[in-house]
Amino acid sequence: MGYLKIERLVKRYGDAKILDALSLSVNVHETMVVMGPSGCGKTTLLLTILGAIQPDQGHITINDRIVNSLPIEERGIGYVPQDFGLFPHLTVYENISFGLRVRGSVETEKNRIVSSLLEAVDLKDLGERKTWQLSGGQKQRVSLARALAINPSLLLLDEPLSSVDEATKEHVRKRLKETLTQMKVTTLCVVHDPEDAFILGDRIAVMYNGKIIQCDTPTRLLEAPKEDAVRRLIASMYILGKGSVRDRP
Repeated sequence: MGYLKIERLVKRYGDAKILDALSLSVNVHETMVVMGPSGCGKTTLLLTILGAIQPDQGHITINDRIVNSLPIEERGIGYVPQDFGLFPHLTVYENISFGLRVRGSVETEKNRIVSSLLEAVDLKDLGERKTWQLSGGQKQRVSLARALAINPSLLLLDEPLSSVDEATKEHVRKRLKETLTQMKVTTLCVVHDPEDAFILGDRIAVMYNGKIIQCDTPTRLLEAPKEDAVRRLIASMYILGKGSVRDRP
């Protein structure tokens, strides 16, 4: 189970306020997508929740516990970076089991968890393959499985589809959505592509200049955008021929 609450989070770099009193809540088992243009503060938000960046003000609560002062390894977070962060000299199995090995899991338990995750992400026949031999979509699934192996309270995904080629992106995106639904892990995912946001998110938080300017279901955002920035993002989908996302699973 996982629950995330962010209250008036502020992060400054010099005179620039990257996070501007940002507040957001993510429900248990929900996939929340934060969508916004490049430079709006999405990755800074993610790294602040992770603990890699310290906020100047505000609180981050996971499962009713304020985690601001906790180190990364004590926050119960699974993290999938934009470049997937895999070890190219290790096999798929070794990558997925890495966190379990660090935690000292017994061999039988480690094997059970990794086998289950290989099945869940549809990679059960690739456990002995080195990650440099994989496609972008396969690497994404290995990184996702590695993050899930530690049974996190919260999963953070940073642009999980940015390294996936366009020819396979639709399939990979669908598979990612199915896996998140199946695993029932509370997830916060940042993207810049509106189509990715509308397909992956149970709810979508639109971020602009360090603030969340609207947070709603995909249907509500399409039907009742409250800010010009939201309207522009939705309009860009139609300009690019992506206006049918509301009707997709």
